[in-house]
Amino acid sequence: MSHVVPDLVQKVLKGQDPLHILGTGDQVRHYTYGGDLARGIVDCVDSDKTVNDDFNLSTAESTTVLDLADLIWRKIKGPDVPLRYVSDPAFEHDVQKRVPSVEKAKRVVGFEASTSLDDMLDEVIPWIARAVEDGTI
Repeated sequence: MSHVVPDLVQKVLKGQDPLHILGTGDQVRHYTYGGDLARGIVDCVDSDKTVNDDFNLSTAESTTVLDLADLIWRKIKGPDVPLRYVSDPAFEHDVQKRVPSVEKAKRVVGFEASTSLDDMLDEVIPWIARAVEDGTI
């Protein structure tokens, strides 16, 4: 639960308000659905074109941490409850912008992540909610 998506989801589910985020929330990330990653790995393993090479298997969509937090908040709290947040100190060496080049995976093996962040959260939030209910997180 140390990654940003499950961390933010469980904070909102547990009632944290204002929501604590690390840093300003302007950090840019590419949140990729695990099923898309698995498909990309299989595509690479099954291809003779990928031997001894490396590929970024990621969504091409950039999202700030603050935009992610707002999306998670609205999905859990509803559109009428405004997001309130505070910025906690960021990690000392946190990269502010991570943008993978996904062109090579598309060109060589035809891989493109196809699951939207919105759809991913529709699957992930209930899974984390069950874990919170069960007391496993």
